[in-house]
Amino acid sequence: MKTTEFILTLLVVMGFYSVGWAQNHGHGHDHNAIKATEIQDHSIYHTMAEWTDHRGDVYELNDFKGNPLIVVMFYGNCVDVCPILIQDAWRLFREIDQSNKEHVRVLAVTFDPDNDSPAVLHAYADAQQLNIPGWHFMTGNRSGIRELAMMLGVEFRQTGNGNFEHSNLVTVIDTEGVVVERIEGLGQPVEEAGKLLNELVKTMEMQ
Repeated sequence: MKTTEFILTLLVVMGFYSVGWAQNHGHGHDHNAIKATEIQDHSIYHTMAEWTDHRGDVYELNDFKGNPLIVVMFYGNCVDVCPILIQDAWRLFREIDQSNKEHVRVLAVTFDPDNDSPAVLHAYADAQQLNIPGWHFMTGNRSGIRELAMMLGVEFRQTGNGNFEHSNLVTVIDTEGVVVERIEGLGQPVEEAGKLLNELVKTMEMQ
């Protein structure tokens, strides 16, 4: 009987330790994220900045006009929060009906153009198993990155150790470039945003 009680006590202690560890790794970092700011109802296609994706292709955001978008901002050297954020975008993408996926584009835009070259982003996409059609891991110049972040309401700042503090935000954008849904925080439900993307594709097909 004493042995059983000892084992149960040990399991409880281990459970508390696991919770504490999780709060300080991965999802726990979300508590220290910078809160996203309010945005105005403007199209992101007003910006003229150029972007290069992980395949070396050059775009303006306007090139994606007519397709619903999932946009997430991250940086490659982030080893705890950003991989979760990218996987949140992937979870949202999986909510889209298979027949609609080809119409949706996913833009993963780095905060860190100094380190995240197209080659680095290509390796990152491979590591995340997301070097797939419709996905673009993108870099640009600093002013373009800052402008896009402002339009999405994403706050970020570089820290002294070369890392970034930033909002954790996955954004849904309609065919005209207007933000229609924002999912803030890590590991949040994505089902409703997935339904919205399916509706956006249907609307696009009817036009």
